[in-house]
Amino acid sequence: MRFLISLLLVAIVSGVQADDHLNISGMEGLQCKFAAGKDMDDVMKVIGEWNAYGDDNFSSPYSAWILTPLYRSDSDYDFDFMFLGFAQSLEAIGSAQDEFLAGANKIYAKWEAATDCSGQAMNFNAQVRAPAEDFEEGGVSITSIQSCSMNEDVSNEELWENDKVWQSYLDASKFQGGVWRWWPETGSSASIEHDYWLVASFSSVQEYGRARDNRLKSMLAGSRPAEVHSCDTPRLYQSTNIRLRQPS
Repeated sequence: MRFLISLLLVAIVSGVQADDHLNISGMEGLQCKFAAGKDMDDVMKVIGEWNAYGDDNFSSPYSAWILTPLYRSDSDYDFDFMFLGFAQSLEAIGSAQDEFLAGANKIYAKWEAATDCSGQAMNFNAQVRAPAEDFEEGGVSITSIQSCSMNEDVSNEELWENDKVWQSYLDASKFQGGVWRWWPETGSSASIEHDYWLVASFSSVQEYGRARDNRLKSMLAGSRPAEVHSCDTPRLYQSTNIRLRQPS
């Protein structure tokens, strides 16, 4: 698609800013099950060691979250948790990976003993709307994820203009969370048929439920803005921050 190609080119060249509202960074993700006889306590022990190693060895800021499912279909998404890591660019994601592989063999062996993860992927993270409040280290929030594809013949400019309309709508509805698009990149499944994941953050499940109620009311009232993509039903996760290192 024209938009995806241009987005990737902009991200590779600049790694920061594609236009006046789209901030692009790098991310990586794993979908994992617990190894036999292991649970989240075992995983968090290893993450504690990984965190300490990162403090001593990561040359670029790197933040990470653990996502555990609240509402989703096991028949479609069969894993116990997701590990998501974020940095300023895919280069910075690669740097953290290199630095981990260079000296963390014992930590990696403990991770392998505690988890059963199905591959690892790099993605581009495009921030559409910044959350009203900054993330807190160790903070817990709620994240919704949908798989979306652009409608036929939608141009870059139409997408940006539609984002502006949605920003005004979300402002009016007093939505406090953030919105992102995660674009598949290296390591993503070759069977992926959607263009990106649409992601939104919420302070609580109650706030998420209120947003869905408002969605229905606005649809019935005919006041909901037009959309330039088609998305499947949302999955909902509890997101726990496990490392927060922001660029200075």
